[in-house]
Amino acid sequence: MRPLLTCSLLTAAFVTAATPPAPAPGSAPEAAPASPSAPAGPILPERKPDVIYVPTPQKVVDEMLRMAELTPEDVVYDLGCGDGRIVIAAAKLRGVKAVGYDIDPERVKEARANVRAAGVEHLVRIEQADVFTLDLTGANVITLYLLPQLNVRLMPQLARLRPGARILSHNFDMRGAKPVEVRHVTVEPGGDGDFFVDEDGNHTVYKWVVPWEPEVAPR
Repeated sequence: MRPLLTCSLLTAAFVTAATPPAPAPGSAPEAAPASPSAPAGPILPERKPDVIYVPTPQKVVDEMLRMAELTPEDVVYDLGCGDGRIVIAAAKLRGVKAVGYDIDPERVKEARANVRAAGVEHLVRIEQADVFTLDLTGANVITLYLLPQLNVRLMPQLARLRPGARILSHNFDMRGAKPVEVRHVTVEPGGDGDFFVDEDGNHTVYKWVVPWEPEVAPR
């Protein structure tokens, strides 16, 4: 678990706002447009994010995707995509289709620009959306970097994923769900090209497979 100071600086700027149309179950592979730079659905009213965006170090991104055991048939949703690095990496690594969701219009703009620069517009789209109102069943890989209570809030949506779907969370667990794998990643502080990493450079990646095993609380 991160220090308290670090928790206050977590990523994925989500707020509860107006909701764009959610993709129909199983429709994500066909829905990925050729040009994700165009806005998808209505633009949400601007509002100050609940938490500060902090990028996931690339070394941690690589570990998350390794643990996801991606196949070319997978569809990845990154909830709180920030600059789009996870969905871009997934597309480049395995040629999978991927969708990044973020509430912050600046992050959406940045991520779309990065998608274009990476040349993966045919595989990746970026949408401005409130993740807590989305239908996530079009994905079989979900990536997260949220506060623990937000992971728990997402559990009803995640539980509806198809059996065998994988959920990967950077640094924070999901109370009530027992992970099938936990990996620790060390990143040199300030050495991964980002403005912020953990003070001690220690990161954790949690993995669950749907349906997950309930976690028994200690007595």
